[in-house]
Amino acid sequence: MMIYTLLISLNLLSFQDGAEKFLNAGYDKYLEEDYKGAIMDFNKAAAYDPDNAEVFYLRGVCKSAMGEKKAAMDDLNKATELKEDYAEAYYEKGYIFLSDKNAELAIKEFDKVIQYNDSFAEAYVSRGTAKCMMNDVEGATKDWNKAKELGVGYSEYMICE
Repeated sequence: MMIYTLLISLNLLSFQDGAEKFLNAGYDKYLEEDYKGAIMDFNKAAAYDPDNAEVFYLRGVCKSAMGEKKAAMDDLNKATELKEDYAEAYYEKGYIFLSDKNAELAIKEFDKVIQYNDSFAEAYVSRGTAKCMMNDVEGATKDWNKAKELGVGYSEYMICE
């Protein structure tokens, strides 16, 4: 029985090592803007560890950068299913909605970002932009002021007209 437990433990470690290896390789390619290569590595990491929210988040970011918004959204949704408080994944989803000029859905995602990480300055910037798109000048100004409090240095350009 002890040998069986040891074998299972070693097998789990090799799976974790494989997932981590491909996750790191994919991240390096992402930083180099080799999104296709990164996605290939993230696919391998997901095969080793299909419950790793970070794999799906990063793969979604790469797909978004390549303009594959539907596929990106599928991965980002999977990331938030696996890790409900994944603020960065909600931010990326909000950003996709914002870039599609869907301010209402963007605001819902940015609200989740702020719910899970109320010091995420860029979420306030982006939510303020979405509110401005909806002619909510007061709401936009309030969000942009909060972003400024959190250290955003380009707040003088945030004007809702």
